[in-house]
Amino acid sequence: MGNLERKSKMSALQLAVVLVTTCVGGQIILAPNELIMAAGQGAWVSIILGGMLYYTVSLLCIKIGEYYPQESLVEFFPRIFGKGIGLALTGWLWVTYFILYAVILQGLSRVIGLFMFDRTPVEVIGAGMAAVTVYCALQDWGTILRVLQLLMFSSVPMLVGIWLLTFFNFLPENLLPLWPLDFKGVVKGIGISWGMFSGYEVILLLLPLVYRGKIAFAWAVGCAFGCMGFIFVLVVVVAVGVLTVKGAQNVPYPTLIVIRGVELPGTFIERLENYLLVAWIPIVFDTLAMMLYFVSETCRRWLKYEDHRPFVLLLAPAAFILNVVLDTAKLYEQAGKLTNTMGLVFSLFVIPLAYILARIKRRDARDG
Repeated sequence: MGNLERKSKMSALQLAVVLVTTCVGGQIILAPNELIMAAGQGAWVSIILGGMLYYTVSLLCIKIGEYYPQESLVEFFPRIFGKGIGLALTGWLWVTYFILYAVILQGLSRVIGLFMFDRTPVEVIGAGMAAVTVYCALQDWGTILRVLQLLMFSSVPMLVGIWLLTFFNFLPENLLPLWPLDFKGVVKGIGISWGMFSGYEVILLLLPLVYRGKIAFAWAVGCAFGCMGFIFVLVVVVAVGVLTVKGAQNVPYPTLIVIRGVELPGTFIERLENYLLVAWIPIVFDTLAMMLYFVSETCRRWLKYEDHRPFVLLLAPAAFILNVVLDTAKLYEQAGKLTNTMGLVFSLFVIPLAYILARIKRRDARDG
């Protein structure tokens, strides 16, 4: 029997699962407040348009992967842009994910400390989550993939199921006017929505591991974005429908405040926000583990090393130290804005430019 721990290939549908578990967890509770503040009544429109935009960018990633089927961005970016610029642009995404790991870890620690363990220092909570993500990232890709799949089909349905209970307090009139009047805010919200979809760029690293079957990559990735878009729209619509736009703008975590106000008639179940957090924590774990694996695997490919695990052990302490540094509200907010800007630049400029240059080089090679 083959060694399942060394499995290095996956199907297109498994890639879709990886995308959902990477993107959904990180910001589903942390980002809605900022998005609603920017887009107001049109936050749901920003999510839909943002999802369509980033899905289009992901299709460009797939096309680039078709030009270089056996290579990841670490190998084909230097081919496309030249060695120096290619290395710098790969490093751009590496830095984005490294900082984002610390930002999400800090946000998770704050939420857990505020709603569940108010007497526990956030550093202790962060250290515990960092430790389990390190353990996961130390495994081979086959093991990591199975963990992502397991938590995808257990935690995500639980999260959505608990969230649907908020319809007990839902008032449809709070969504009016349904069509937004502040189109400038909607456009700004599209940029902010990158924080909710952040993580889809792992396609550039994982495509060499995906074998070609009956299901097209574009269709599988489209299913992933459809699933993510449905969850994000549901979260924002319910938050506004329960709290109103002004109410959702004035609380730091509207997702949790909404579920806290639900009272189930005739039951003994209380503090539903804790059940929501129990479902959310494994999904954030997926996001953090995948980002740690991304930065470690990128280093392995840079240095042409045989194993990514030494880099996990080197980078995890540095990421945790950065998480501790971001303990102040101002630094935490600035780091979040920095990663959002860096991610937008990479998505809207670097990837389209890489596709154009790769297509030109392919045409020249064919004509020559």
